[in-house]
Amino acid sequence: MALWVYHKYFAAAVAVLTACILAALLSLAVSSSVHFSLQQSAQEYLRRVDDIATETQHTLDQLNAMPAQRCSAADLAAMRQLLLGTRYIRDITYYNGNDAICSASAGKLSQYPVSEDPSFYSVRNSSIWLHQPLGDISQRITGTVVRQHHYSVSIVSDIDTLPPRQDVRWQLVNIAGIAVAHTSGNRGVYQSAKPETFAALQWPYYYYHQCSAYSRFCLAQQFSFILLLRNYPLQSTVVILALLALSVLAWFGWRQLAVRRHSLRYRVSKGLKHGHFSVVFQPIIDLEQNQVTGCEVLARYQDPLGQLSPLQFIPMLSKLGLSSQFTCFIAQQALSGLSTVPGLSEQFYLSLNVYPQDIASGQILQLLQLPEVQQRKIKLVLEITEQQELSFNSSKQHLASLKAAGLLLSIDDFGTGYSNLAGLRSLNADYLKIDKSFIQDMEADSIKSTLIPKIRDIARLLNYRIVAEGIENLAQASLLRSLGIELGQGWHFARAMPLAEFADYLRQFSCQQRRSS
Repeated sequence: MALWVYHKYFAAAVAVLTACILAALLSLAVSSSVHFSLQQSAQEYLRRVDDIATETQHTLDQLNAMPAQRCSAADLAAMRQLLLGTRYIRDITYYNGNDAICSASAGKLSQYPVSEDPSFYSVRNSSIWLHQPLGDISQRITGTVVRQHHYSVSIVSDIDTLPPRQDVRWQLVNIAGIAVAHTSGNRGVYQSAKPETFAALQWPYYYYHQCSAYSRFCLAQQFSFILLLRNYPLQSTVVILALLALSVLAWFGWRQLAVRRHSLRYRVSKGLKHGHFSVVFQPIIDLEQNQVTGCEVLARYQDPLGQLSPLQFIPMLSKLGLSSQFTCFIAQQALSGLSTVPGLSEQFYLSLNVYPQDIASGQILQLLQLPEVQQRKIKLVLEITEQQELSFNSSKQHLASLKAAGLLLSIDDFGTGYSNLAGLRSLNADYLKIDKSFIQDMEADSIKSTLIPKIRDIARLLNYRIVAEGIENLAQASLLRSLGIELGQGWHFARAMPLAEFADYLRQFSCQQRRSS
C-alpha cells in the first residue's frame, strides 16, 4: 500500500486522538468546576444539617436534665420556654415509657401520632422517625421526630425535601448506627458514589460525597453531564463545534506534516544531518593481472521509512544545493573507512562520483580541506559523469587545482552524453569508464558493443586508462580482456558491499590469487 494511504489513516487517527484528548481535558476542566461547586453545596448543606443536629441534641440534653415531670402547668411552661428558643424544633413531647403524656403545643395528650418502630437508631440511644405528620392533619406538615429517654423533639426543615442544588440527584444518610440509614433524598446515590472515595468520575456522572464529623451525616451527590448539555444547549453546541474544528485542524495539520516529512525532498534534506546516508564499496579489478586495484564508493540511503535509490536522492541533492556537502561526506566516510583496511597497496585508489556543477562553481575544492584527503594515504579519483554537461571554460582552473593537489580524474558513463574529442583533451583526465550499456550485449555482438574497440583507441590516444563497468559474467570479462581493456567492475566480481564485507573480500581475493599462482 502506498505511503500516502498510511499517512491519511495516521492523520485521521491523530485527529480522533486529538478530539479525545481535548474532550478529556474539557471533561477534566468541567469536572474540576463541578467538583468545586458540589463541594461548596455539600459544605453548606451539611452545615445546616449540623445546626439542626446541634440544636436537637442540645435541646434534648436540657430536657432530660430537668426533674421528673408530670406535665403540670409549670412543666409545660418550661417546655414551651425551651421551644421558643429553637429555630428548627416545632414541638416537644414528654413520654412515660412508650406513652406520650403531653406536648408543648397541645398540652396533655390522650394519643400522640408516632409509629411504634423508629426509622433508625443513632448515637446516644436516639430513636429517629422520618416523615412523621406533625400538628393538625389539615396542615399536612411532616417532619423528623427524635426521641431520647423521656423526650422527643419534632423537627421541621427543608433539608428533607430541598436538594443541595437543583441539577443533582442526592442522598443524605446517617452512618452513626450499625448500618447506613437513609435519611432523605434519592435512595441508592450514596452506594453509587463509592463511599471509599470522596469523588469519582463515572461518565456520564460525577459523584461527590462528604460527611460531617459532628453529626455523622453524609451527603452524596450525583451530577449528570447529560443534564449539563440539556440545561446549556447553546454553550454545549459551541463547545462541541469547537472540538470538531480543532480535530479537523489537527487532522489537516498532521496530514500536511506527514506529507512533508514523507516527501522525497524532506527525507533527502534531513539525510546528512541524521546519518541516513552510508557508503558501500565495489572492487575494480585489473583484468590482465587479476588484482584488486581500487574500488568505487557508492552511497546508500536508509531511514525509518525505508530505502531511497541513488536515482532518487542524487538529483534531489543537486536541487537542494547539498551536492558539495554530500560529496565531502561520502569522501570522508570512505577514506576514513579504507584507512583501517590492512594490506592496501600504494597504487590502490578510491573512485568517487562528483557533480559537474560543483566543479564549475569551485565548490568541489572543499574536498581539499578534508584531513583524509590531505593525508593522501589512498589515491582519490573523481568521476565526472558524461550524462551532465561540464563547462570546460569555467572548470579549467578548478580542475587544474584538483590535479595539482594529487587527485585524479575519470570520465564516467562514457558514450552516453556530451563528450567529444576536444572536450576529452581539455579535461586531461586519467581514467575513462565505458558505460555498462556497451558491455551488456557483447556476446550478441550488438551495435554498441562493436564500438568498444573505437573507445579503446580514443582512450589510448589520450593516454587514459579504461575501466569497463557492468561486467556480469565471465564471457564479458574474457572478451574485454582480449580487446585490451585494462580494468573492470561489476557483479561478476562482486556487488557493492559495506566496509567490513569489502575487507573480507580483499582478504579472500588475495588468498585465492596466491593459491592460483
